[in-house]
Amino acid sequence: PLTFLMFTDYGMPATFYNDHYDLLLSQDYLFARKISPEALDLKERLARLYAETGREFHISKEGPKLFAFLTGKGREGLRFGRRVWEEQANIGRTRELRVVVCKKWHVAKRLLERIGEEVDVASSQFLFHEHDAGLPDLGGTESRLPKRRRHVRSFLHMVFDQKQTDRLLICVDSASMDLIQDLYKDSAKIKTLVMMCQFNDAYLVGHAQRIGLMAKDSPPEVIERLLPTLRQDVWHEHHQLIDAQFPQSYQIYEEAGLEENAVPLAEFLGISTEKARAILASDQLFSD
Repeated sequence: PLTFLMFTDYGMPATFYNDHYDLLLSQDYLFARKISPEALDLKERLARLYAETGREFHISKEGPKLFAFLTGKGREGLRFGRRVWEEQANIGRTRELRVVVCKKWHVAKRLLERIGEEVDVASSQFLFHEHDAGLPDLGGTESRLPKRRRHVRSFLHMVFDQKQTDRLLICVDSASMDLIQDLYKDSAKIKTLVMMCQFNDAYLVGHAQRIGLMAKDSPPEVIERLLPTLRQDVWHEHHQLIDAQFPQSYQIYEEAGLEENAVPLAEFLGISTEKARAILASDQLFSD
């Protein structure tokens, strides 16, 4: 064989550049075309090589297959390592995120406090719902809630970095189905714990007032008409999460006993059932 000539999958001759020197030397050919006019270093090195004597070559002849492989991977964005913006657009494959999902924020916060007393794990409470969520300084990214929700996984990547941890525990409102779905798209190890609370009329009225559905002086007949809808809406939020059957998703129930709730909590946190019992031992955990 005399001339080494490769073609792209478009039928055009492949062009060789300065960084193709080692590739050309491993092929079973005396000449190569076509070489880029700008590849002056390649031409100079090949000219010096041509004038040498007694040089041994290790012929592998992988050129065309290697070219096709790398070209194909490049079109898929996989030729080189992940870009920095791709790395930081995800939480991280080696990290663990545990998400407590609850409509009653004060109940979820109470659980986080009890977990912090028994387990060594970094936590931030409702960081996608409350402005003051105990966040570190993130260069202003943490200053407004819409910024945090714009790129959820990128934001969590920063939180993990700032807290210098690979395990993080956060709280999420049960209405945030889209947020939880986004988290499960990440390569990190995601676990969710849905806290199934009971809702009396007083709580539902307060919830409606907080979100602007009901005024504080709303007449009783308005409240009576709205309560069944509110109760159904909250019920739907929680059961939608359960029906989604997310991997490693667990539930604890207000009406269940200590032993019954200790098992899923232990699996959620990766701790013993004894520690889970200690966390759940407070009679005030689900209290309003």
